[in-house]
Amino acid sequence: MTMQVDAIIAKEIGTLKVDCQPGCSWCCHQLVVLTHAADGDAILDLARQRTSDKEFAQIVRKIKNQAREINALPHHLAEQKAWPCPLLKNKRCLVYEVRPIACRSVVSPDNKCCKAMLNASDFDELPVEYQRIASDIMERAINIQLRVNNQRPIDGAVELRSLLVSILDQKNQPDLH
Repeated sequence: MTMQVDAIIAKEIGTLKVDCQPGCSWCCHQLVVLTHAADGDAILDLARQRTSDKEFAQIVRKIKNQAREINALPHHLAEQKAWPCPLLKNKRCLVYEVRPIACRSVVSPDNKCCKAMLNASDFDELPVEYQRIASDIMERAINIQLRVNNQRPIDGAVELRSLLVSILDQKNQPDLH
């Protein structure tokens, strides 16, 4: 499925100059909605393979703590807060190859705009040019996600951290203190 997703993304991006690069991670501080539960299994499996027991336990704790905090807030307030992805390690995605479609679909022609979006408390605070770029980024991401979801059955929308907690609980994954 990854190759199909990459082909959809490449077609949607076309000739756009993409400024995303390893380590920028400005977009990795938001809520991530997953529509395919199997993605959660792949994410946890790869994270487990790439970390020591101690590191994985730290990731599990971060996932559970963030999920608890997110679920305690009204959705509009949770969306306004920066949530560093618990799967970031040194500003790089630990599970890049299996990252969610929501993450794959966010491509930017200007990483300075992404940094400004992360630091702005309100969209209207952004310069007009960044508002245009941000709107284009989100429109492109939505188009990609819709095209991918048309190719693959949808399990329902759930926030990444909540899905990972659910999978960990089903597997009886302890907090590994």
